[in-house]
Amino acid sequence: MDKFDFKDIKFLVGLRVDRYDANQPVLVDKYALHQIAGVKDLASMSLPQNFSQNIPAQMTASNAAVYVAQNPAGNKSPVAIKGYRVGDRWFNAEGTEISDPNLIASSDGRPIPLYKTNADYNEKMSANAFTDYVAAVIPMPRIGFSFPISDVANFFAHYDKLSQRPTNSAISPLDYYFMNASSTTPLITNPNQRPQLTTDYELGFSQVLNERKNASITISSFYKENRNLINQRIVVGAYPKNYIMYDNIDFSTVKGLSFAFDFRRTGGSRINFNYTLQFAEGSGSNANSGANLASSGQPNIRILQPLDFDQRHSLVLNYDYRFGSKKDYKGPSFTTEAGKTLQFLSDVGFNLSFLLGSGTPYTRWNTAIPLNGNARSSIIGQINGSSKPWAFRTNLRIDKNVPLTWGKEDDENKKRANLNIYLQVLNLFNTKNVLGVYNYTGAPDDDGYLTSVQAQAALALANSVQAFTDMYNIRMNTPGNYSLPRQIRLGLLFEF
Repeated sequence: MDKFDFKDIKFLVGLRVDRYDANQPVLVDKYALHQIAGVKDLASMSLPQNFSQNIPAQMTASNAAVYVAQNPAGNKSPVAIKGYRVGDRWFNAEGTEISDPNLIASSDGRPIPLYKTNADYNEKMSANAFTDYVAAVIPMPRIGFSFPISDVANFFAHYDKLSQRPTNSAISPLDYYFMNASSTTPLITNPNQRPQLTTDYELGFSQVLNERKNASITISSFYKENRNLINQRIVVGAYPKNYIMYDNIDFSTVKGLSFAFDFRRTGGSRINFNYTLQFAEGSGSNANSGANLASSGQPNIRILQPLDFDQRHSLVLNYDYRFGSKKDYKGPSFTTEAGKTLQFLSDVGFNLSFLLGSGTPYTRWNTAIPLNGNARSSIIGQINGSSKPWAFRTNLRIDKNVPLTWGKEDDENKKRANLNIYLQVLNLFNTKNVLGVYNYTGAPDDDGYLTSVQAQAALALANSVQAFTDMYNIRMNTPGNYSLPRQIRLGLLFEF
């Protein structure tokens, strides 16, 4: 990284190159545990007469994987070509692209790949179905510049590219070996995950507000793009059965505006204020947000929707006051008869912060679902189309610095340290902020089930309706739906 000036413009330019190698075997083709024959392999295989006739030219050119009409296990005839696959794209026997692999299902009820070796149909997996992980080499440039338009105003901008290595990607051979033994769609690790990529842009303007140059504002716009994000996906058409894995299928964008006011310390006071307007959208909020879609067997649909952490408005006000000490002392004092001045609040200060934010999104349901129930509900509006209530929080910290020295007075190597004694009060006004709500009602303490039609059958079977109702209400009013109450902490910090 290097800094340099060009005329009045200050540049910051750098380049970092990361190389990530998982150093483990990965599937050659995630759709099979053995090698699948491509169109170009058919000429060297023993197949029924006329089996390779009428293959579409585009399937030959791409060496598409071949799927057949009958399972060839036990040296049975594959009969005929039922369809093809190129990567994640499926085609019927005529070469027309299809969206559902089950349209080319064999007599077994699922797509059957043509293996290069017939004996592989009797084996659970083979070593030649795996290959070494291909290392990812990622250049990450950084470019920033600032352009002063006067001695009190400045434009600035930057461009960054970052990468993050995948997590939970260690290979587990047993997942593949026992894949077909699972009675449900198995969730397995994916050793072939790639690094996640982030591209960040910012453009802003700063301005000093007064002649003393102790007050300034900064206005900036930002845009962040995240790609190769991890989420669950179902591999439909895999053989011997469909399975779910974590894969780089998600993306997201975060964009917005930020306004900041900074009042530098003057007379003991310092004030900082920040307001952020943000829009966070993407195809998935976390690595498990697509779990229900994957387990339902539906295609891996990716749509742009508000993310779980999409907080539209955020305001932070911070006030810090230091009484100072000795000549810089600004607090109450008392002079004794001996003429000694006592500074009661020497090296004492306090910090008061106010945080206000709009609610994060959630998805409304049109049916009341009981706690721990297995029922499903359709949604009202879109995913994450509703918002939780605003949240307000105040924190206070009071501290005092006590300078410490030890050693002889005339010793040049006298040791110096500082002891900070502090009292911290989190959530000063004991505000009950709502962090979680029930999807049907939008309330943190009522899921709507007890008053719904669905609950009447359960209440009719209860030994005591009152006991059932009371216990259900206790379980429903979970403390996890609220922020923590007021906390008071007393502590020491030793700095040396």
